[in-house]
Amino acid sequence: MASNLNPPEWEFVGTAWPASAAGMTGWDHPSVAAVMMSNFGAFIRVVGSTEPLGIFPLAPQGRSESGHNISMTFGYVLARAAHGKETMSLLDWGGAIGHYAIMGQRLVPEVKLHVTVKERPELCAVGRKILSWVTFEDSDEVCFARGYDLVLASTSMQYAEDWRAVFANLARSTRQFLFVTRLAVVRTAPSFVVVQRPYAYGYQTEYLSWVINRDELLREAAAAGLTLEREFIAGAAVAYQGAPESSESAGFLFKK
Repeated sequence: MASNLNPPEWEFVGTAWPASAAGMTGWDHPSVAAVMMSNFGAFIRVVGSTEPLGIFPLAPQGRSESGHNISMTFGYVLARAAHGKETMSLLDWGGAIGHYAIMGQRLVPEVKLHVTVKERPELCAVGRKILSWVTFEDSDEVCFARGYDLVLASTSMQYAEDWRAVFANLARSTRQFLFVTRLAVVRTAPSFVVVQRPYAYGYQTEYLSWVINRDELLREAAAAGLTLEREFIAGAAVAYQGAPESSESAGFLFKK
């Protein structure tokens, strides 16, 4: 990693998760919850209105075509999973303080949603205060012990040191659909690790994440008994200093 005074936002780390990651604050830094809460009022206002959903679920910073694409793609997936149901269970793995739960409630109001959010303990504590109807779990063992109609992992799976193990658990937990989205993928280079320094967005921390080879992901899906239903564009391409390949942001809807 760079040691200059103005390091890049995104930087290549290597092809393996570094041992030094144990000392990183990452998503546990208090600024993460603070930024999410500072944007929460704007998010609630837009979702509760008839405006276009041109917002990023985790950090709404004005209307954008990309935000609208992400939101309405989730709406399509939710509608597929909810078809013919009066009630539906959803696991949002890495779901922050419940943004997708709120959006889902608005997008399919005819269906009663039972939402479980798996998150870090600090974010679970915040989420429980503002969304009493959502179940927040900070334990993978607990949330993966039951099944769900739809399992969602948005901007989350790539932050797991063992993303393959997490993917396998996500696949086992769904009864019907698994939607992995806002995932950084490459098509040529093997999967590799990068560091992000998101200071420009108010997060006073840095964290590691995988950039996952698309073919590796699809092999894991096939091994888990999943079929790819639809692939989505989920954001802009990202270039990483020193990396063998730039990534695209993609979404994958799998069916069991």
